[in-house]
Amino acid sequence: MGVYTRYKRNPGGFRQLVELLESTPKARREKMVEVGMKEDPGYTQRALQCMMTFEDVINLPELELAEVVCKAPPQITAFAISKLEESSRDRFVKCAQVKPQVMAAIRDYLTQTVSIHQIGGAQMKLIGVARELERGGLVRTKRIPVNADE
Repeated sequence: MGVYTRYKRNPGGFRQLVELLESTPKARREKMVEVGMKEDPGYTQRALQCMMTFEDVINLPELELAEVVCKAPPQITAFAISKLEESSRDRFVKCAQVKPQVMAAIRDYLTQTVSIHQIGGAQMKLIGVARELERGGLVRTKRIPVNADE
């Protein structure tokens, strides 16, 4: 039985696989992709195409980014953006102005020293928030089809 068999059998399995790949640390994800490419390269490639990355979150339209920033805990947002260029950080903070207390908290957290590990974890959590909003129809970027063939 292959690694992807359970995802292929389950009606929502393709979404589960994509979301698992999005929420898995890079080293482990690379191993999963390597195994998947041996088992079913087409299915794996399709899952990788549907995967949302932090770069996708950065490039969300302003209204969608504002939804993500307001839904995510301010500390997570601040840690995720802490090492971005100033213009990108400013865009996130600007999107938080809908909720002044969130904007203020993000600014406060941006003054803290953050490890690479914390940044990576926070970025994965922001992707998770964006994906949750995508399921609810509030984010339209990187939709996951019901199955890999769509």
